This record gives sequence, C-alpha cells and structure tokens, in this order.
Amino acid sequence: MEDLLYMPVSRRDALHTHVYFGGLMLLAIGLPSSVFLMSLAQIIIVVNWLARGNLKGKIRLFASNRAAMVFASIYLVHVLALFYSSNLADGISTLKSRLPVLLLTLVVATSPPLYPGTKKWLPMAFAGSISVVSLFSLSVLFKGEYTDYRELSPFISHIRMSLMVALSVVLLFWQGRYDFARYPVWQRICLALAAWHLLYLFLLQSMSGVGVFLLVVAVFLIRKFLYGKARWRFAALAAMSVSFLGVLLLFFVLWKHVNQEVDTDLSALDRLTSMGAEYLHDRQAPVRENGHLVYIYIAEEEIRDAWNHLSKIDFDATDPRGQPLRDVLYRYLSSRGLRKDAEALGQLTQEEIRAVEQGVTNTHYRRWPWLIVRIHQSLWELKQYGVGGNPEGHSLAQRLEFWQAGLRAAAEKPLFGWGTGDVRVASAFGLEQIGSALEFERWMKPHNQYLSFAVQFGLAGFFWIVLAMVYPPLKLGKFRRSDFLAFFVIFMASMLAEDTIDTQAGLTFFVFFFNYFLFLRESRAESHFAR
Repeated sequence: MEDLLYMPVSRRDALHTHVYFGGLMLLAIGLPSSVFLMSLAQIIIVVNWLARGNLKGKIRLFASNRAAMVFASIYLVHVLALFYSSNLADGISTLKSRLPVLLLTLVVATSPPLYPGTKKWLPMAFAGSISVVSLFSLSVLFKGEYTDYRELSPFISHIRMSLMVALSVVLLFWQGRYDFARYPVWQRICLALAAWHLLYLFLLQSMSGVGVFLLVVAVFLIRKFLYGKARWRFAALAAMSVSFLGVLLLFFVLWKHVNQEVDTDLSALDRLTSMGAEYLHDRQAPVRENGHLVYIYIAEEEIRDAWNHLSKIDFDATDPRGQPLRDVLYRYLSSRGLRKDAEALGQLTQEEIRAVEQGVTNTHYRRWPWLIVRIHQSLWELKQYGVGGNPEGHSLAQRLEFWQAGLRAAAEKPLFGWGTGDVRVASAFGLEQIGSALEFERWMKPHNQYLSFAVQFGLAGFFWIVLAMVYPPLKLGKFRRSDFLAFFVIFMASMLAEDTIDTQAGLTFFVFFFNYFLFLRESRAESHFAR
C-alpha cells in the first residue's frame, strides 16, 4: 500500500524520482573515484528531497521507521558528546563529516521507492567505477611511476579502496548468479569483472583488503558447514581445515625465520675495515636481519662516502617511505651477512642499490611474493617491538602503541569518554601515559574505530553505536542475504585495524551501502533474500 502511495503520479514526481536515482548512481560512481563526486551527489540527493516537499509527512514516516531511527542515532551520540568536548573546533568538524549518517539515512528511508529493476544498477555503477580506476592503477604499475604500493590507489585512501574492491567481488558474483541470471551477456560481464577485481585486490597489495576478503570467505564456509547440505558441509570443513593449517604453517615458518640468530662472538669483533676505518659496534642493539646483528661492523663515514658516489639519494636522507636510508642500507647489508663498509657495498648489484633506494630492507623481499613479504615485515616489527624497539616508522608497531595509548585514554574517562572533538587530545594523553617514544602528530589516533568510539563516547556511547549498527539489519532480516553479510563482515572487521569512518570515503562507503541494503526500496519487492 505504501509503495502505491509513493508511485509517481505526475511528471514532477517522475522527474524527482529520476533525479534521486541519478544522484544515487553518481554517488556509487564517486565512492572509489572522486571525493568531489561523493559530495556533489549527496548535495543533489538532499536538495531534490527538499524540493519534493511534504517534509512533515517525511519526518513522520522517518519517526515510524525504528530501524532507520536507531541507525541515524549514531549521529545523535556525536552531537551529545560535543557538549563536554574541550575542542569545539574539532568537534564541529567531526559533526560536519558525519552528516551523511543522518541526512542520507533520512532521505533514503523517506523517499519513494525506485522504479522496478533499477536498484541492481547501483552496485553495477560502483563496480564499473572500480574497473575504470583499476585501469589507472595498471597504468601506474606498468610505467613504474610509483615508489610505494599505496600510490596504486590514485583517488582515495589505499585501504578504503581495497575494502571497496573486496566488496565488489562479492556483489558482482551475487549479481551474476542471481540478478542477471536471465541475461547471459550481463551474467558473463559480472563474473568476468568479479574475477578481475579479485586479481586487482591482490595487485593493490593491501593486507587489510585481502584480510577482510579472506574473512568473508571463511564466514561463508562456516555458514555452509552449519546450514548446508551434507556434501557441502564436508567440502566446507575440508577447505577450512586445509586453509587453517596452511596459514598456521606459514606463520610458524616465518616466525621461526624472524627469530633465527647467527652466532657472533661479540668479544672478538674486528676493530678496523680493510681500508683502515674504525668500526662502531652497538653490542646491545637486538635488531637482526636473517639472524645477523644489524648494528655491529658499522664504518659510517666510509660507507657514507661510498654510497654517495653510487646513489643520487643522499646517505643521510630518507627513502620514499620516510625511513632513514642509512638504516635501510644497514638492514639490507646485514640480511646478506655483510658488514657495513665500502667493501661490502661494492658487492651489491645495481638492482640491489635501486632496491635499497626504494626502501627494501631484506634481500629476500626482492624474490618473495608481496603477501609473504608483508607478513614477514609485520612479524619482524612485532619481534622488534617486543624487545623494546622504537615503533617509529613501523606501521604494526605504531598501531600497537596507538592501541595501548587509546586503552589508557579510554580508561581515564570510561563512562562517557572525552567528547566528540577530543580524540587527538586523548591520544596525546595516552601516549604520554605509556611513555611512548613516538613524537605526537595531529594525525595520530587509535587506528581502531571501536577504540575511537570508546575514547570519544565512553562505554555508553560505544555500546549504543555498536547496537545501532547491529539492530537494524537484525530487525529487517538482512543477515540472511549473502551480499549484505559480506558488506557487514568487511566493514566491521576493517574497524579493528583502521579508523574506517574517519575519512569521507570510508564514511560514505559505510552509509551508502548500509542504506542500500536496509532502507532503499523498489516499487516491487525484491525476490532474493536467502542465497
């Protein structure tokens, strides 16, 4: 009955419906490609909603939609916490950036249904935009015009892009199998793009993106094991067992490699190089590469002169990743079992010199697949952090430091938190309390969205926000849909290691697809709910 009341009855109504759908399409296209398009699309959607009129009726309709009200209350938590924030400027800025939670949900939940068969084109527009962006990434990759893998995402954050690609793989597979099942050409296009996006996900070299995608696969396997037919249960169990044992073995081998130690008689170290320069030996530094101590046998002046003759990057400069180049060179030479002097430097090939200039710290990293390299790097950082190493410049070690600082800050004001604008103030406090070696910068935050909620809003706000994310899909029965389940797992898992919604791309991605799955309707009921 509600759908009939909303069906366009005039050219004006039809125009508003077309503009509304066009705005949603533009938003879907802008998610992976343009912050400007994201903003423009939302302005179009909201202005069109206002121009359509009947605001009182829309507000009443919104008030009667309990699921939408609960989800939008996430914004209310931010507003309430502003009243006890000490940093009003940051708090107001946060409220502005979080507006889509309220406005987009209000508009989608109270707008007339789309025309039949149109909703499925939104994820297709989203996937098509990702496909176009992937061509730019390939161009950068093949031309070698990048110094860091993060540059393979040219328009938005590398991590947010990888989350979107992971979701697009599932959405394309879903649409190819169900929404376009009667259209062979479109079905093949969907499945081909799903395969390409899966490859693109690995080309992006994002541990976060690959990790959440593998988690989605694991969740689907568990669901097949619990609810599938007998043969599917056996296949799911076998796949989970093999995968778990394989991952466990990989981590065991790499952890053993990280912890290997090459015996060195520290009481009988040579004093001079072959050229007569004096070695420096830091016998207390525990840093090792491939088992070799890094900070012994260092002839700094000698190797500085030799390096500056071989490379255009100064010995005392930083590499493209911001690491001190001398430390990169010391680690690379140690990974080969070489001393840090001119004679050892002369044994490196031109390819190895270029690798050091790009920040490669271990000779194995030139041959290993990137995923193995990233896991090994993370375990190496974990090892060094465990023995008291400085987390500066190491992403995993810094996250561990931020998490500790965030927990200390949250414990300081546990019930209602520090306030909407005080996450940086709280982070600085936490870093000081744990005696961190990191020098505080404005960008430093918990790097865990759940922890950010606890810091800003306390336990009361944290639990309410999590409830506001879980209750609406639970009430509407959306967890039975594989595509929504994939989105929910990707988003919720990403917040464990990232402040996912603290960027415009991350927040808009979250709000758009939450509304797409929960509140966006067609005039004809959708036919697929449990696949």
